[in-house]
Amino acid sequence: MTIRLETARRTGIVNMQGGELHPTEIGRYAQLAKKYPDATPRRADASTAYNCHGLTFASRRTRVVEPNSVRVILADDGWQEVDIADTYAGDIVVYYGDEGDANHSGIVVGKELNVPMICSKWGHGGEFIHSLNYCPDIYGPQTKFYRCRL
Repeated sequence: MTIRLETARRTGIVNMQGGELHPTEIGRYAQLAKKYPDATPRRADASTAYNCHGLTFASRRTRVVEPNSVRVILADDGWQEVDIADTYAGDIVVYYGDEGDANHSGIVVGKELNVPMICSKWGHGGEFIHSLNYCPDIYGPQTKFYRCRL
């Protein structure tokens, strides 16, 4: 199932809402929680309804599934890159893989010792609040921060 999802410039964004959560996904979520005990679980448990990009850009309503969609959203919605030192709560972070794809995203919720604290959704798992690099390393080695200027 999909919903109508568009950027500020009316560009359609491919998306899908997940179905029922498979028991193996629940097991993976539990493993992540054990592997990262200092990440604070947030209000949302494991779910296929939305992914990290759906959290960041679509108010937890759907899964944004095409890697290029994040580039389109950033451009069309007026997000501008900011330096890590200048981040504030409400800014976002995008984790990029070696090929330049946006593999993960989250919302800056504050800072601890000048390190951004991020709220993000890990796969079909729940939401976690974690420091910038205290998350699964599959998301990518490079991060960029953005602030919406609209």
